[in-house]
Amino acid sequence: MGFDCKLCAVHTIHIIYEETKRHETKKKAECRLDCFCQLINKTLSISDMASPSSRDSPESVDLPEPVEEPEPLKSKPKPKRQRDRKSKVYKTLAKNQCPSVCRICRNPAIGYHYEVPSCNGCKTFFRRTIISGKKFRCVKVSNCLDTEEVIDTSKRVCQACRFEKCVQAGMNPMAIQAEVKTDEGEELRKQIAKKRETFDCRPKFFNFEDKMNQVIRNLVMIDSKLEGVHMNGMPMGFKDGRDLRTILASKIIYSNSEVPEMSYTPVKLSKHTGLPKRRCRNFVHSSCLATIEFSKTFDFSTAIRLESKVLLLKHATLMCVNLTNAFTTFRKLRSDRLLYPDGSVYGPPPRKRGPLIEKQRSFLQNTLIAFMTNDVDRTEYLLLKAIVMCNPAVTGLPSDDQKHIQLEREVYAQCLLRYCLQQHGCLNGPARFTALISIFHVIENQQKEQKDYYVYVKAIHTQKHKDPVVLAKKCTSLLYDQVLD
Repeated sequence: MGFDCKLCAVHTIHIIYEETKRHETKKKAECRLDCFCQLINKTLSISDMASPSSRDSPESVDLPEPVEEPEPLKSKPKPKRQRDRKSKVYKTLAKNQCPSVCRICRNPAIGYHYEVPSCNGCKTFFRRTIISGKKFRCVKVSNCLDTEEVIDTSKRVCQACRFEKCVQAGMNPMAIQAEVKTDEGEELRKQIAKKRETFDCRPKFFNFEDKMNQVIRNLVMIDSKLEGVHMNGMPMGFKDGRDLRTILASKIIYSNSEVPEMSYTPVKLSKHTGLPKRRCRNFVHSSCLATIEFSKTFDFSTAIRLESKVLLLKHATLMCVNLTNAFTTFRKLRSDRLLYPDGSVYGPPPRKRGPLIEKQRSFLQNTLIAFMTNDVDRTEYLLLKAIVMCNPAVTGLPSDDQKHIQLEREVYAQCLLRYCLQQHGCLNGPARFTALISIFHVIENQQKEQKDYYVYVKAIHTQKHKDPVVLAKKCTSLLYDQVLD
């Protein structure tokens, strides 16, 4: 930037100030003017140092201050709230937190409205119809929306069939918070509410994604209810003497205090510490009990015979117990060594030594090592546990019972695959699914090692203790003995 003289620079500054003031506010124009003056002063100071004739001239340009025009007093306007034009919050949620399909028109859903996944159009239509009390009539045979294709709601849709579809999907008119304006609307609201009492309003899934979300929610809810059975152990000084068949035939319990006919067992003190002995026997029994109560929540539990349940649970209980112990140690107790729920070391006491004892301590850690290697989360653990429980390949199961178990196992396997694809993408999802399925080989081998060791220990006690009363006291629990025998 060059100027022939300082007066030319001053003149230029005034022209720029006036032009800027026309298009911008006075405050912004003055800021721009100050910046431009500093730039001119630096330029002129450099030119003064370069030319000897300009040494006596002033180093900066003194500009006349602009005369401020008086402005009328005005109240400061409130800052306008800028409208957030970003995408809606529900579009940024994970797929397992928001439904994807409207159950009425099969267009993309935006959430749960009146207890049903629906789009904004169907939600508004149902609410407006209930509030106004309008009654529609189909000019055809009331099957306008009986199709598997997506319905274009931008065109005219039969209102009678659309409202009936809302009712069949399970929309609850009592969940509408807006006030009903007419008597017809109040009457219609009561009719739909009464109809819901006799109508099957269980969830109907239009895609597998919604079904997967419901399956996972059920597993998490059941696991939370049965957590106390596994974590708390049996009450101190009491013992559950029921066998596997009796437990399967009884109703489900969610607390160890609900166990019927518990027998009292005196608490023994340790010779080494003087404190009550460890409750490992109670924890071993309670973990098996929690697994059996967990099996009662499956659909096949009411469809197969009691003998089939006994065969299935003898095979699957110990593997599910190993999964539960590994997950509890890894995720809740945060340990790399298998622990009981109270924090004590799982397995034989530390004072016991020997090659077989060390081998037992070693293979008990296998499932925990697999969980730590693959960083298994809670959803994956629950789906793996459900797949292990639904094993139709158990020897001795009738063919019709195998079909019930197989159908339920396919659902959990598909849920696990879909969950892996959602969490790890299409490229890494199948590899993750394969890594999780490979844990089955680990827990099967660990179960075999545990049963072989238990048979060996039981044979030693049988030879050592001839008295059946003493031998019964050495038994951990009748349930645990049946599971490992």
